[in-house]
Amino acid sequence: MQDDELHWQEMAKLIAGCVDSLGSGVFYPRFFQMMSALAPIDQYMVFELSPNGDYATCRLAHNIESPDLGLELASLYLDGAYLDDPMLEELKASVLTSPADAPCQLLEKRLLPPIYRRRFFNVPNLETKFSFVVLDPESQHLFYINFYSRKEDGFAAAQLNALKQVSSLIGSLLLKHFRDERKRRGVIKSLLASGLSEREAQICNMILKGHTAKSIGIDLGLSESTVITYKKRAFEKLKINRKSELLKFL
Repeated sequence: MQDDELHWQEMAKLIAGCVDSLGSGVFYPRFFQMMSALAPIDQYMVFELSPNGDYATCRLAHNIESPDLGLELASLYLDGAYLDDPMLEELKASVLTSPADAPCQLLEKRLLPPIYRRRFFNVPNLETKFSFVVLDPESQHLFYINFYSRKEDGFAAAQLNALKQVSSLIGSLLLKHFRDERKRRGVIKSLLASGLSEREAQICNMILKGHTAKSIGIDLGLSESTVITYKKRAFEKLKINRKSELLKFL
């Protein structure tokens, strides 16, 4: 009993450290430290999805052993593989029915289709993932949160129980961090962080300020058709179709 009390006292300190660093670059190291106190996690993935499912982006991709591989896997997942994720649709349906809860699931790679299993579990040498979704009441965007383990027997029962107990807290911390992070970065930095080039981000920022393709072209010394091409390319990367969606994204 005493060991449990000491453990949760330490957890309280780690949680407080995360809260103090929300929106800053210090948040992630503290978040990883907090999570490692709950369970040995070998890879983190968090994806944001729009209400109608036509927009998806990665908010966190970190493979402990190979950070570059984590980014590569996130990019591959967003390239359409998320549409074949056997767990995502089920969790999405659960949270839409009961948004106050954070439904959780455990998935073993042996239960996955061969191609999906090979890409997202065999390549990074992962065995199990613990997943849950959180609905942002402000944007109605869905956040799909995944923690992976390399161990053959996956997460121990006590570790799973701990993850389930604090899943709502983890979801709240991440949502608050993402909001604060986006506010601190500003429009241009948010667009750059979403994968846009500097010119694409610049043009999107001017669109938000009410400029037309013609006026943007005059200001930047570009032809109107070139501006339209940049805009089209940026919208494709962000998986949006109109200015109102760009505003909601930011």
